[in-house]
Amino acid sequence: MSNRREATSVVTSTLTGLNDETFNENEENISGSNLSGSDSDASESVSLDSLNIDGIEVDELSDTDDSGRLDSAHETDSDGQNWPEFNLENDIGNPRLKVGMLFKSKDSLKEAAKQYGRLNSYFIKFPKNDLKRLKAVCSKKCSWFIWASRLNPNNPTDQTWQIRSSNPNHTCSKVYKNRNVTAAWIGEQYKEKFIADPNYSLKSLQQDVKRDFCCLVSLTKCRRAKLRALELIEGAHKAQYEKVYEYLLEVRTQNEGTTTICYLDNRLFQRMYVCLQACKDGYRAGCRRIVGLDGCFLKGYYGGYLLAAVGIDANNGIYPLAYAAVESENQASWLWFLELLAIDLEIVSSYQISFMSDKQKGLLEAICMLFPNAETRHCVRHLHSNFKKAGFRTKKLKDLLWKAARASTIREFDDVMDELRNTNQHAYDWLKEKNPTHWSRSHFSFRSHSDMLVNNLSESFNKIILEARGKPILTMMETIRTKIMLLIVKKKEEADKWKGMLCPKIKKKVDANIKDSLSKREELKETRVMGLVGAQEYGKGEMALPLGNKSKYKRMDSELSDEFDDEASNFLACAIFASLNNIVLGYGVFHHMLVGTSIRLNVVQAASMWWT
Repeated sequence: MSNRREATSVVTSTLTGLNDETFNENEENISGSNLSGSDSDASESVSLDSLNIDGIEVDELSDTDDSGRLDSAHETDSDGQNWPEFNLENDIGNPRLKVGMLFKSKDSLKEAAKQYGRLNSYFIKFPKNDLKRLKAVCSKKCSWFIWASRLNPNNPTDQTWQIRSSNPNHTCSKVYKNRNVTAAWIGEQYKEKFIADPNYSLKSLQQDVKRDFCCLVSLTKCRRAKLRALELIEGAHKAQYEKVYEYLLEVRTQNEGTTTICYLDNRLFQRMYVCLQACKDGYRAGCRRIVGLDGCFLKGYYGGYLLAAVGIDANNGIYPLAYAAVESENQASWLWFLELLAIDLEIVSSYQISFMSDKQKGLLEAICMLFPNAETRHCVRHLHSNFKKAGFRTKKLKDLLWKAARASTIREFDDVMDELRNTNQHAYDWLKEKNPTHWSRSHFSFRSHSDMLVNNLSESFNKIILEARGKPILTMMETIRTKIMLLIVKKKEEADKWKGMLCPKIKKKVDANIKDSLSKREELKETRVMGLVGAQEYGKGEMALPLGNKSKYKRMDSELSDEFDDEASNFLACAIFASLNNIVLGYGVFHHMLVGTSIRLNVVQAASMWWT
């Protein structure tokens, strides 16, 4: 019993008997706290480390259980004692302040104490705060406190601080108007919400602070917090514009042949264009001659738009070609973007290219100016959306519109349009005004080797880069470049596993159409095959069947549709009956995919390694 009283007196003296004199006289061993780790001291005083008497735990200041937690780091002092080390980045979410814990600076110790107060609804202040000592307390009548000092006060280069003693128990009530929750701190805490939602209201911020930290804040403080958050966001975004040239130089250095252009207007940033050499080579080696164009708004602090050009590889997958950040989406920005794209893709004649778009503002005019003979397709999904807005909403009319879009011959298209006229004259008149060369498969040219009706290319690419659109300019551009690099690598890994002449998606279409053709024409005889000589028109492009011994292949210069028309199905059945099983497609051959994905794309070094 006497031993218990002696131990209690030691704790009492440690927790309540501290004063400035004792603190000054012995900074390494305050009021019996054995922090030196020597054997002689241990025999004369009771160590406070892990001591628990009458419910007072002096080795922890957190209201939550610390069992099972591993400290993020440890450090050995001069006497060989290991103390837990506070990591500001990892531990600030739930500070667990222990006697003996080390802090790399006094500021990190103060921030940890304040964060403890914010999370537990206590106002923490520092009545003693000088170059060597720090005392943190709660309210006047509360017994909670922390005493800390510099670990090596005689070494000016060592700014490490250590908690020497403490009382973790509060004898006061919680506060719900906490002055530790400042406007600056709220701004830093919630700046990501202002990035994600520029219209994030003060009322919403007030409610979020109340919910997250049980703290009541005024709308005036929320307004100051919003201003602070916007300052931080602007600073992060603005700082990256100073390194635009260094970033573009690094991209060109690591990927030789890459085109990077930065356009200024009166020394102010306006536009930035990137076309990687790997994308150029991949397009020329194995992509179809159709390019999807689209623009999407940027959600960063300075706004703007991202323009992108996306191609189709030999396996009908997306293949990004070029991208640019511009001030707005208009004819001038599209004209600038397409001029650079034409040079990089070596588009000499506009007859060689087709464009798919959603009729963005200024895009069609720019295409007509630069590529007067190019085929321009409009997304049928957006056409149907406008069709509905015009008042034609029934399922019957929708099915007829899509049936007309999918028609593979002009005669089939005319039949569907006649059916539409008999169903609804106004819908027919509205659709008749739309040139079918822009939206119906029956009027598409065969040069692009694609019968694509919707702009899924650009939509898929926009989904891939969605997370990057709200980031600062260089972070966004590098995120997009990295995703393109990973996409090409993934395509290469998949292509290495393929076997056979055709790409998987193309082979799947061929197999499906072969099965359908044979099931419809079981009565075909070999004599019918011998009647097919030379080249003939079969609904979708020119298909030639050489019948001599010198050739084993049937040539199809246009992409296979999901469904063949009658003549094409008849032709395919005849080819299979004649055992001409090796089918070559202009841009569906495995070789094109393999070459198109074998381009090397190098990484970009960290910003600290860029040329300045």
